[in-house]
Amino acid sequence: MEKRTLNVGKPKLWTRDFIFSCLANLAIYLVFFGFAPTLPIYIEKFGGSSTIAGLAMASLTLAAVFSRPVAGWALDRYGRKLIFLGGLLLLLIPTVLYAFMVPVLFLIALRFVQGLGWGVANNSSWTVSSDIIPLERLGEGTGFFSATLSIAMAVAPAIALWLIAQHSFEVLFWVCSILTIVPIILALMIKYPYTREQAAGAQAVFVEKTSLPPATAALFIGIAYSAQLSFISLYTIQQGMVSAGLYFSAFAISTLLFRPFSGIIIDRQGEKGYDLVVLIGCVALAAAILVLFALSTPLHLIIAGTLYGLGFGFIQPTLLAQCIKRVPPGRRGAANATYWTAFDIGVAAGSAGWGFVVSTLGYSNMFLLTLIPALIALIVYFASSRGSTPVSLDA
Repeated sequence: MEKRTLNVGKPKLWTRDFIFSCLANLAIYLVFFGFAPTLPIYIEKFGGSSTIAGLAMASLTLAAVFSRPVAGWALDRYGRKLIFLGGLLLLLIPTVLYAFMVPVLFLIALRFVQGLGWGVANNSSWTVSSDIIPLERLGEGTGFFSATLSIAMAVAPAIALWLIAQHSFEVLFWVCSILTIVPIILALMIKYPYTREQAAGAQAVFVEKTSLPPATAALFIGIAYSAQLSFISLYTIQQGMVSAGLYFSAFAISTLLFRPFSGIIIDRQGEKGYDLVVLIGCVALAAAILVLFALSTPLHLIIAGTLYGLGFGFIQPTLLAQCIKRVPPGRRGAANATYWTAFDIGVAAGSAGWGFVVSTLGYSNMFLLTLIPALIALIVYFASSRGSTPVSLDA
């Protein structure tokens, strides 16, 4: 009887709407990670230089940084459904136009438009999930929801590269168009807990000040993360290895496995759980960085990828949950936007900055220096992110 009472008192996580939101987010990330390695190839194949190829990601990131704060404000002011669907349409239209094999410069312009849609749709998806997840299971739910990112990261690049190798870019673009239609259908089927009627009375903001401490920590994590994202492939080639595939596979699998566990620890231990998870995550990141500094064998790649995946899988959803739990439902759009904008800025700044470090000190020393932003993130978290009190669901 006692066990049954405990089960009844625990809010259900895997509801119909949570499953729909997870599937929608998975489809969005499959398109995102499918385009990341293939659009540069398209650009170079059809007359663009490597510099122009780099503009494809830069234009998307820049557009997303601009659109996220506006999306957060709009989500809180006008409700989730309308803004979510609008962002998904902005993702879909350029993808369909890609299928007509547009000129390279036009593709860069469309990529900017797609970046606006990415910022809105991605922010909307995370905000909708934070509405659906019970506050008592926020850590666990955020961990499972963010696992969709890891799944897409693990499988989308390989599938996309296979499609252009075995078929054509046109086939890739149509497959991605169909994938983008999937979250549109799911977004129409979700029952949104936060309604337009609630939004009409909300005081919406562009930047959520109470979420700035964990978002600032996320910015420094983004700076550290950008080094392995941008330079691990070149580093492995310099060390005489064929590719960084082992690293990214280990990273993706490790992140997928450990994300849910971080949330379970948080929900069971409360504020102490947040502290423990962030501490474990930063220690794992530091260990991974030291292995990368001494990189010499494929086994080192597997160990470093596993440790980095553990650290990133623990820290990223935990800092996001910290942002969300500090605010009432009417400001969750701004809280998500504040977090993801900070993380995007960190990745963009790190990608540019570490390149100068590499040219001066080399790859191994550059990776060693990424200990600094990871340490700063830990200091920022423990100095200002702890001790917050979760808000009421009806606040």
